[in-house]
Amino acid sequence: MKQATLMSQTGIFNQTVPVFTGMLDRMGAWLTIAQPCCAAKGISVDALLQERLAPDMFTLLGQYQMATAFAKNGVSRLAGLTPPDFPDVEKTEADVRARIARARGIVESVTEGMLAGAERREITIQTGPDQKMALTGEAYLLSFCLPQFYFHASMAYAILRHNGVPLGKRDFLTLQR
Repeated sequence: MKQATLMSQTGIFNQTVPVFTGMLDRMGAWLTIAQPCCAAKGISVDALLQERLAPDMFTLLGQYQMATAFAKNGVSRLAGLTPPDFPDVEKTEADVRARIARARGIVESVTEGMLAGAERREITIQTGPDQKMALTGEAYLLSFCLPQFYFHASMAYAILRHNGVPLGKRDFLTLQR
């Protein structure tokens, strides 16, 4: 008898849609928490979007763009859909909030039925200019998509903290509120 995978036991839907929407909501809340901190410093959240942890890392804006891309691309690929294109054109806090809302809408549009069997679906990702890698849906989600999503969310959190925004671990966790 074939051993059941984690995904087939818990359902890939439960490992994607609520996970992505929960963190996207938190990331939006971080911008709200940043507003009074920025006002006290005499800067706008828009200016904060250009901050980064190191010269060779993405800006806060770039971290938001990457996290939202992994959320919407991840569920789209797992559902067997072509991910919608989101050009990285955001410049302001309002733009970032709109991007979060668009990504969240895409994630929420994926139903449990659309993800049936997704853990076994072959997903091919670009790993370099002329390189591709084929993974099962489960490997794609657990070894690529979720780590990338959480990395960029964590870097956004770290940039905000580094710039004095009073975030704590409770602001990161997506526990039911």
